[in-house]
Amino acid sequence: MENQHQPDKEALTKLVKQAIEMLCEKNISSVVILSSYKVNSILKDNFAIDIKVDRIGRVLSSVAKRNQLAKLSTRIPKYKLQISKVSSLKYF
Repeated sequence: MENQHQPDKEALTKLVKQAIEMLCEKNISSVVILSSYKVNSILKDNFAIDIKVDRIGRVLSSVAKRNQLAKLSTRIPKYKLQISKVSSLKYF
């Protein structure tokens, strides 16, 4: 049964976009590592939104595929993003 307070896919994608932009804004290096857990913590801390990590992971995975981000070989899927490419990311 789906929770009425959960955002739809489009709204979730926009939230993930905002979280990625915030992560990159606060990052010092030229590369940021994206994971569903990082995005989830940004959403919780800054927007007080609690979304299941697996839903965030699916959106993050589709964004990574669409933008051909390098996937790191870890148990939890993580993607490597150049800070310079944040503004040109395709989310839809």
